[in-house]
Amino acid sequence: MFDGPVLDFGVQPWEVDDPDWLERAIASDPGDGRPDEVLASLAPVDDEPGRRTVAEVLYDAEHGPVSPGVFAELQRFGDLVLSDDEQVAVMVGWQRYEAHCVGQKVSAVAGFAGPAPTDDTGEAAFVWAEVGAALALGEGQARCLAADARQLRSHLPVTLAALLAGQITWSKTRTILDAAGSLSPEQCAELEVRVLPKAGQRPPAAHARAVRRAVDRIDPDAAASRREAKRRDIAMIRADQGDGIADILLRSLDALDAELIWTGADTWARRRKATGDPRTLDALRCAALVDWARRSLNATPISAGDGSERLPVPTRNGMPAVVDVLIPLPALVAGKGSGILASTGDPVPAEAIAALLDQGAKVRFLLTDPDGNLAGISTGLHDPPAIMRTYIALRDLTARTPTGSNAPVAGQDLDHLDPTGPTTPSNLHPPTRGWHRAKTYGHWTVTTNADRTITWTSRRTGRSYNTEPYDYRDDP
Repeated sequence: MFDGPVLDFGVQPWEVDDPDWLERAIASDPGDGRPDEVLASLAPVDDEPGRRTVAEVLYDAEHGPVSPGVFAELQRFGDLVLSDDEQVAVMVGWQRYEAHCVGQKVSAVAGFAGPAPTDDTGEAAFVWAEVGAALALGEGQARCLAADARQLRSHLPVTLAALLAGQITWSKTRTILDAAGSLSPEQCAELEVRVLPKAGQRPPAAHARAVRRAVDRIDPDAAASRREAKRRDIAMIRADQGDGIADILLRSLDALDAELIWTGADTWARRRKATGDPRTLDALRCAALVDWARRSLNATPISAGDGSERLPVPTRNGMPAVVDVLIPLPALVAGKGSGILASTGDPVPAEAIAALLDQGAKVRFLLTDPDGNLAGISTGLHDPPAIMRTYIALRDLTARTPTGSNAPVAGQDLDHLDPTGPTTPSNLHPPTRGWHRAKTYGHWTVTTNADRTITWTSRRTGRSYNTEPYDYRDDP
């Protein structure tokens, strides 16, 4: 049985505003004319459930089925004094009910829209117009909502059910919708089986990676054709904002090229920041491209400042600034299938990786255990700290925090799980700077577990959240 204060949900809103309401109601009540035996049969008995405690309501809000009763009870919590943990429970509950309400709206749109149109002139082709007018949406938003609702109803019913149950957010639902656009109903069903069981617990970045990996496994041939279709849309777009400000957009780049540009600009920016440059990292990343363009136009070589024309190998937090690409050895040897960018999970065709090797890219072999954990690496490094940094970078790939991240380990701090413990891979993890500071100042504690997960525990609420190492299996 749950402990905690008992809530009386019998108070009606008008009673608060009108304290004389009860007196007037009693005075005007003519009484109940039904026989005494009927009234006696309606009286509550001792074994009927009593009023619910705060703990019971909040547990159902977080973990129980979505129901109108819990929704009504949550609305009563606005004026209650709650503990920090209870406030977090209310947050989680409202997020679930927010997802449920979005699911109800999408279901209503799907019911109104009906099947997908078979031509571009019939009524079905213009469902978006009524949807947009009724919901005060722009044309583009209305078209997208109508298409999404139809796809969820026809191709992704289990995803829609998870949304209605408050198990996944609309943002995660959209990730699945975007990835499943070219899949058949049967392939969509397989996608749901692969990704939905863990979708609710995964941070957004990990969810997006899992969805991309699953789609590539389900339909590898289509993945190659989608890649080529998108690459044909490549463009650099300049848009003037006025007041001497403009935007530059690089669209539909090869994912590997985009990672190279980002890593190069980010490394340059962090190196400048370390010298005391007051600009933000975002400003410095843009400045890196401006510096390249200026040198290119002026035919100025990039030098180390000592007369040589070759800069030392750039590093981030003591690690080489590299772009890691992962591919199973059989796929690389056969030249078929694909690997992934370690930081984002974006697919990279085997032939593109082979081309990298022709250009001098270095190879490192990884050994994984049956659970998908990194068990060992081949390396020519002899400096133990460098070996450990490399191992951790490949073990986790991206920063390990409760909020998830696409930030590569190479740019993060390596923090000791036990400050008094040894400097070994099992006692090191790579949080982002923000999470590292939260731990350093005592707001969070971190512990490691036998299954290689790491548990972050909030000092304020006592709640715990697990992070996992990268899973090298095909279907994590």
